[in-house]
Amino acid sequence: RIDRIGSDYDVIYGFNFLPETGIEKNLKLKEKLHHRIQEIHDTIGEDSAILDSSEQLNEEAMYAIYEKNSGQLSLFEDEGEEILDLNEAEEILRQLRKENQNEYDRIVNLRDGIRTVKPSASKGLFVFCQAGRYQQLFLLDDEGNIISRDIPRILGVIKCGHDVNSLPLPDGYNRKVMRVLSQFKEEVKHREAEREHTLSLSHGQRYVIRELRALFGVVDDEDIKGRINLLERTFRGAVPKAIDKELNKIRRNGITGLDLLRLLSELYNQYGMRDWLDRKPLRFEEQEIPKIICSEGLE
Repeated sequence: RIDRIGSDYDVIYGFNFLPETGIEKNLKLKEKLHHRIQEIHDTIGEDSAILDSSEQLNEEAMYAIYEKNSGQLSLFEDEGEEILDLNEAEEILRQLRKENQNEYDRIVNLRDGIRTVKPSASKGLFVFCQAGRYQQLFLLDDEGNIISRDIPRILGVIKCGHDVNSLPLPDGYNRKVMRVLSQFKEEVKHREAEREHTLSLSHGQRYVIRELRALFGVVDDEDIKGRINLLERTFRGAVPKAIDKELNKIRRNGITGLDLLRLLSELYNQYGMRDWLDRKPLRFEEQEIPKIICSEGLE
């Protein structure tokens, strides 16, 4: 807030207050930080970055400092490695399309899951995963540990000319790639759960769910708690406009507590919502299936 137009300060200091290691395991702040950064990218797009290259958030490096892991920290030091931003990468593709349409078409039509290995000064591999519109690039070290998701850095590592010959797949290559895919699947599940539980809910639904949780925390009667759990699960799903209209009326009137529980129970019975919890899942084609687009070993 102090680094703004009209500020009298020439130098601005930022301080990160990090929890004890044991607390971090419970709060999962590192995971939340990564998802928050990804949400920013998903919202504004990579072409509209709000930070310049010197200000990019790098949670892996931040936690390497926190953990006082000098070996891990060295992974983030600038050792003259090439950085290739998206604009440069897109220009390379446009140039290829202009000069060699056949080669461009061949690359575009490559099957998912394709893999290769190329000579590299740094050992490891990269994996590109996708689920629907959600995409992630992972850079791994030689042990299979994810060391970066920074797109310009990874593009700089994998860039090479057409005259570079491929190498045989090293031992354990598939195991490392599948480990990344498993982690990516967990991220996708987390994103889908967040989207289902927040973005798809109307204002009325969010209000009644929040108030039901508050009521659950103050009542002792197990029967009432059971009813609250049932109603929360029911009204968390998709509801028709007629019910959503009633929920918004409840929100505007500020109804809470047992009065809220009574009105929701009446809606539950009036609209026959007993069987709503057994709704069909998304059709196969509507689901975001996590998959590997491509991977490359660095030897």
